[in-house]
Amino acid sequence: MIANMKNWFWYDWMIAALRTTWLLIIVISGITHPEMITAQLWAVLNTAILVYIVPLVVQYKKETWYPAFEVAMAGLFHMYVAYAAPQLIWIFVLFTMIIGLGSSQRTYVWAGILCGFIFPALNSWLANRSPFEMMFSCSLGFMMGFAFRILMQSHKQAQIIQEQKQLLGQQLAKIEELTLIEERNRLSQELHGMIGNSLTSLVDGVELLRTSVPESEHDRINALVAIAQRSLDEIRKQQYQLSQSTYSYSISSRLQQFTEEFMKSTGVTVAFRVIGSEVPLIQQMNDCLYRCLQELLTNAVHHRRASNVSVQLYFDKQQIRLQVEDNVAGMAMFQSGSGLHRMEERLHLLQGTLTVYSELEQGTVVICQMPIQAETAQNGIRLLIVDDHTIIADSLQHIFDQHVDFTVVGTAVDGQEALEACERLIPDIVLMDTPIQGMNEIETLLEMKLRWPNMKVVFMTTFEDTIQAAAALEHGADGYMLKSSREMSAAMKLVFLGGTWIDQSIAARVFEVMKQQREQLEKISPNDPYRLTQREQEILGHLCGGLRYKAIAVKMYLSEGTVRNYCSTLYAKLGVSRREEAIELARAEKIV
Repeated sequence: MIANMKNWFWYDWMIAALRTTWLLIIVISGITHPEMITAQLWAVLNTAILVYIVPLVVQYKKETWYPAFEVAMAGLFHMYVAYAAPQLIWIFVLFTMIIGLGSSQRTYVWAGILCGFIFPALNSWLANRSPFEMMFSCSLGFMMGFAFRILMQSHKQAQIIQEQKQLLGQQLAKIEELTLIEERNRLSQELHGMIGNSLTSLVDGVELLRTSVPESEHDRINALVAIAQRSLDEIRKQQYQLSQSTYSYSISSRLQQFTEEFMKSTGVTVAFRVIGSEVPLIQQMNDCLYRCLQELLTNAVHHRRASNVSVQLYFDKQQIRLQVEDNVAGMAMFQSGSGLHRMEERLHLLQGTLTVYSELEQGTVVICQMPIQAETAQNGIRLLIVDDHTIIADSLQHIFDQHVDFTVVGTAVDGQEALEACERLIPDIVLMDTPIQGMNEIETLLEMKLRWPNMKVVFMTTFEDTIQAAAALEHGADGYMLKSSREMSAAMKLVFLGGTWIDQSIAARVFEVMKQQREQLEKISPNDPYRLTQREQEILGHLCGGLRYKAIAVKMYLSEGTVRNYCSTLYAKLGVSRREEAIELARAEKIV
């Protein structure tokens, strides 16, 4: 209760002063003029102190009970005063003002009737005085208190509106900033993708013309190729500068700068502290933490009326944790709204969690936690780049050579050469263009996963093909990204650590395609007594055709383990235990 006094406004102190004045009048009158009180002085004073304190305690514990306690205790006490000290009957007017100040739209009618008419009439009758003067004075006092209550509410609403305007202005400024950043990144990616691919196509076309022109013109061709390559390098540099200039601040600096701006705009004290040694994070994590802090601070001040907030950013070897704690007494069941669902969704995409601790009589603590990049392999992550455009492969190799965490162990131009390179080099990650020459990318992926199960395979492409991306992920790919992705190195680190990367520009559509494909494959024919899905029927047909698990996997672009799982379910539905029994039953009942 004392802690709440720190959040009082001037009118809260005025109400406390009015209440204290009422108590002091009784105490001073009893001490200086004891003859005014016919009852025992200590009984009157002790009862007055109870009337002073008990309603305040009830208001703190259970605010909805406060008006009834206040009216009942004040009315009964002043009836006792009218009997024991009739000359002090007028102090009930002060208390009716206090009750009017504490009344609400739901309580002012019955509280006004009791304090303005019923109790004054009873007090006057006990004091043997005319009731009309007392009823008029108490009614006027109650109306004055309630009118001041309305003024207080208007003042609070005006202050809330002002705070909302400040918060809204701050949020709009941040949204505008993030929008500009995203637009800048989009432009840099489009420039790199469009112009880079155009220059690559130009170089390939000029190289094709080399055999059609005399040797005397080869110098001109070499000059054209050199110009295109220099332009490609320049585009790459410009894209890198556009991408990096906006994110020159560390995450701790960004969060601290935001808290300082938040304090200036709202007047709320926000203590920011960094614990541990900061490590670089991928931009998705930076943006997630930034948005979470925005939501949490706005929620603490706007919805919970906190005046003091503590923000702590913890860096550990395995994880990063953002903890926000306010000074508002918690609730037994914390409200799950106020942006918490959005934060949970953002954190879930990065394998993070959101935890809320809120209990009665205590503040509320919200913790956002995410795993961070662990140390990479001792000699860096070993990459194999598969792309039939030599210039693009060289460009990617140049990009990864700028990072000490990566080692490009080789390049390949088609699927067969990629398999041979994997056999020879054993890379950690294969970064494969799509489409590729020779073996298609799905066949190459399945063969890689069959021969090297722990090897990571990431597809990259120039175009946003959601069907192709869904197929790649369904068949075991560890990532799918656009060639113009600004965070390619960060994505490779995430994949190396066991995660899956899907370019955000197509992620939602890819998941929708995968869902539709699963629903289509899981449709069951109404005339099938065994309730086999289309995929199970297809696998059963291949079994009847004499194919083995490995051959079925290659034909259906699935892993052998996936085919075995389907067959186990298939045998269970058919009520058989072996492949031969399933084939015999299928032929006998003409299932396929």
